[in-house]
Amino acid sequence: MNFLKLLDGAEYLEERGNPPITGLDYDSRRVKPGWCFLAMRGEYTDGNRYIDQAIANGAVAVVSDSLPPREGIAWARVTHGRRALARLSANFYHHPAEKLVITGITGTNGKTTTSFILSRMLRAAGRGIALVGTVEYRIGNQTYPAPRTTPESLELNQLFANAVQAGCTEAVVEVSSHALEQQRTFGIPFEVALFTNLTRDHLDYHRTMESYFQSKTILFTGQGVEPPRSVVINIEDEYGRRLFSFASAITR
Repeated sequence: MNFLKLLDGAEYLEERGNPPITGLDYDSRRVKPGWCFLAMRGEYTDGNRYIDQAIANGAVAVVSDSLPPREGIAWARVTHGRRALARLSANFYHHPAEKLVITGITGTNGKTTTSFILSRMLRAAGRGIALVGTVEYRIGNQTYPAPRTTPESLELNQLFANAVQAGCTEAVVEVSSHALEQQRTFGIPFEVALFTNLTRDHLDYHRTMESYFQSKTILFTGQGVEPPRSVVINIEDEYGRRLFSFASAITR
């Protein structure tokens, strides 16, 4: 895939060069010859500090959310690093999320239990299932370690691509508030959005319950895509009742 094709749909301010791209990563340590390195500012570090390392490892193109083009290498400057990563990842893996029926599950408690129950129901109905969650990632009958509940969009698209290749038709994804706030699921077309409940947690990150709740609503509005076609909301929960009113207004 050429660099300009990789950039298709990304919000870039400027670009130059069009080399063939054989891989993509946001971690300079994993970059190989012929790859594109996406340098983005993160929560704890700034990937733009590692551009030289990525180039030394063989990167032929750099996409940066901060820096203007550098001489001697293909380059693009984007408005938002994680949204760009999501677009580039989807392009590189030929939009695998669009080939699956995806259910996203969010809430403080019960995400994992709900995801396992739903996955078992779908498997019992004869569907090929991919599962992304806190305990494990699963593609068909194969399980893999889960470093985080909802991975970055690059790993998410890799998982979806492997799921499609393995013959899966459905995916069940636990969607954390961190992932929604950080736009790791940008561009993922969720067919169904499910909310379990909201209790006091993650306030070291969100600071207030209202901010925490607002992050959850993102799953129901869609990020870079249309809102989910169906929603399942626990209205016995105080925040679930608020979310039901919010989601109802969106779907009218």
